[in-house]
Amino acid sequence: MRRHSLVEQARSAQDVARPSIVPASAPPTVLGINLFGLQTFNRQQVFSNMILQSEWFSSRGDGWTPMASQQLDAAGWVRSLEPGQTAPRPLVLPAAPFRAMAVRCTFVGRGGLEAGGVARVLGVSAGAVDLELRPTGAEGEGAWVELISTDPADPLRELDCRKAGVPRSQRFDPEFLAFLSGFKVVRFLDWQRTNDNAPASWATRSLPGSGSQVGAAGASVEDMVHLANAAGADPWFLMPYDADADYLRGFAALVHARLDPGRKVYVELGNEVWNDIFDASGQAEREGLALGLGGGDPIRARMERYSQRMVAAMRIWTAIYADRPQALIRVCASQHANPELARMVLNYGHADRWVDALATAPYLWLELDGYRKRDLDRIFTQMPGSMERTLAMAAANRAVAARHGLRYIAYEGGQHLVTTDLDLARAVQRDPRMGEVYLRYLEGWRRRFGDTLVLYAATAPIGEYGSWGLREYAGQPAAETPKLSAVRRFQAEAP
Repeated sequence: MRRHSLVEQARSAQDVARPSIVPASAPPTVLGINLFGLQTFNRQQVFSNMILQSEWFSSRGDGWTPMASQQLDAAGWVRSLEPGQTAPRPLVLPAAPFRAMAVRCTFVGRGGLEAGGVARVLGVSAGAVDLELRPTGAEGEGAWVELISTDPADPLRELDCRKAGVPRSQRFDPEFLAFLSGFKVVRFLDWQRTNDNAPASWATRSLPGSGSQVGAAGASVEDMVHLANAAGADPWFLMPYDADADYLRGFAALVHARLDPGRKVYVELGNEVWNDIFDASGQAEREGLALGLGGGDPIRARMERYSQRMVAAMRIWTAIYADRPQALIRVCASQHANPELARMVLNYGHADRWVDALATAPYLWLELDGYRKRDLDRIFTQMPGSMERTLAMAAANRAVAARHGLRYIAYEGGQHLVTTDLDLARAVQRDPRMGEVYLRYLEGWRRRFGDTLVLYAATAPIGEYGSWGLREYAGQPAAETPKLSAVRRFQAEAP
């Protein structure tokens, strides 16, 4: 669509945006969780159907490569195989405790399936294959089914692999829903694959009936709303930076129609558009400079362009939620360490009229270069100072929010200790003192700020690009999860 002056729209006499009131004292803390991507390597079974968290690969006996799109139908099922080609499909492994488990795969159409990894075929019948999984919890462990034949006239499709006896009506794995208990907000950043900045089309979005929920379009809106309702949590959605009005309107209308009317919905445009490691940031900067924004300053041009697009998205959501505006929380996100960026966004035009909250990411951060496993005492000795620095920055951002009559909240938070030394990473993350750090951090937020704090993030292994998970795999014993154990204690003791 044509990019006309969105700020001029915001100034029109039809503006219906509402101010928010900043309380005199810290409101109750609303603790939320960011969900990691659905991919199987994050070691969290989300869907009862174990194949929804993967896609088809192609194999000719010498490794796997992505399946060519022309061999898939609109729903993502394999239409045909070439001579000598098979199609492996990973299964997400169930939560611990690890033990032998019966899995039944059902399908329509005609074709043949085999299995690999810790999965083996027990029996084959019409439209079904019975498997046994024998996971051990070993790092890098996997299981898969493999399509070895399919009839092009009646391809094997609608494949569903789930624990034996689990009804097809069960969409989400009970262990996953139990993990979400106590979190009042669920942010879908990685489910939506927001950082990919892929083109977004309402006509080609993922649907609940799609063969995978980890494709380029991310998870279906219906599934995200269904999860929020099932978990009793308020969803936090991120609108694609480049989404057009049709996508925004369709998304907002679906949420409005299907989300429990007693729930609130948080809405944000893009993710960290201020952060130049993401594609949307560069796009915003190029667009801003081309439009003559920012007086020629690239960073200001980026933030003012973000402000324009944010206002456009929030206008649409505001209109859809006109019947219950109190249920809509429109979020402006900015860099925690640089409150000036928030000022740029909120001061541009009348952007602050179209948002309810300013959000940053108050992470606990230390530079770990040069540290080794033997230096744990030194690292934990420095954590109180890191905490005080980040909470002081939070106060500066809250002051910006207050000047605009907005709430101050956190879209991400927790520890941000990144090192390529995995021995050090494991030692730091698994140390009981990390639980003490989290308790002090959460209590500091509750006492000094309150309101919404959405931790990053749910479940994922420790890695060289960060150790973000509150736990490393689903079902991990509480004694091995100091961060999650601290969060559970905070939730239990919260007033």
